Amino acid sequence: NCNFLIMTKYTFLLPAYKPNFLAEALESIKEQTYTDFKVIVSDDCSPHDLKSIFEKTCGDDPRFVFRRNEKNMGGKSLVSHWNLLVDMCDTEYFIMASDDDVYEPTFMQEIDELVCRYHSVNLFRAKVREIDEHGIEIRQELPTQEYLDPLHFIERMYKAGFISCEANYVYKTKVLKDNNGYVDFPKAWFSDDATHIMMAMAGCCTTQKVAFSYRTSELSISGNRRGKNECIAKLKASYDFFEWMNKFIHQFDTNDELVRSIKEEYKAKVVRNVKDFIYGCPFHYFIRYLIVCPCSLELNRVRMFVHWFRWRL
Repeated sequence: NCNFLIMTKYTFLLPAYKPNFLAEALESIKEQTYTDFKVIVSDDCSPHDLKSIFEKTCGDDPRFVFRRNEKNMGGKSLVSHWNLLVDMCDTEYFIMASDDDVYEPTFMQEIDELVCRYHSVNLFRAKVREIDEHGIEIRQELPTQEYLDPLHFIERMYKAGFISCEANYVYKTKVLKDNNGYVDFPKAWFSDDATHIMMAMAGCCTTQKVAFSYRTSELSISGNRRGKNECIAKLKASYDFFEWMNKFIHQFDTNDELVRSIKEEYKAKVVRNVKDFIYGCPFHYFIRYLIVCPCSLELNRVRMFVHWFRWRL
């Protein structure tokens, strides 16, 4: 029971840029059955009038505040905007919300129940459903245990039936600050994965009911996949994450069967990303990255070289 804690424990940090679903996202936060939280909405120098959407949706709610960056941060480094907001946070826990996802009314209530039961855990998450731009459900996560230790949580991240996103996670603020904030990779690609893994050293807890809807649309960052600069940045991020994971996993017994399985799983995910983005790169970048690609990824360079030319035809 956490009723003895008087201070507000939670802050929703919401970096905003797109107007399309912002009102729905804000409304879902405003309608939480657990009401003791703060919200910082941070307009990343959007060309759209986000302030009007904010005022109409929650301008009369003193828990919500609105700020605007003088210059756009997300275009250069989305993670720098996230870390700016983390630095502003003065509550024990925070949620890095988004401008297009939706929380169930019981999201905060269910998270707080987990927080009260697992005092030593630094990372919590809601079970997820994926929705489309119309709010229609596409799929739901498969069930998982309420608490997973670090290695079993990492294993779960790379198994089928897990939906990977960011805004369903709740972090212990001081622990993330002590670890220098979110891990920064280009376009924030794999930054959430690495940060979740880093924060799960005391395990991770997940709600047993769906409490969050992750929206997939062409407006999302992950939906914008095929531009030349996007491919170059995400290819580099994939390599950076692979090297980061190789260093991170060495703190565990690398001869352990579970650790060996995890290494194969994250390597497979990186390989899928490399193959997904390398063919969208200009030829000189394609050759450059093919040369520096770690041998441990076991890519067939000759076959990829042939595929690049076929992809361009």
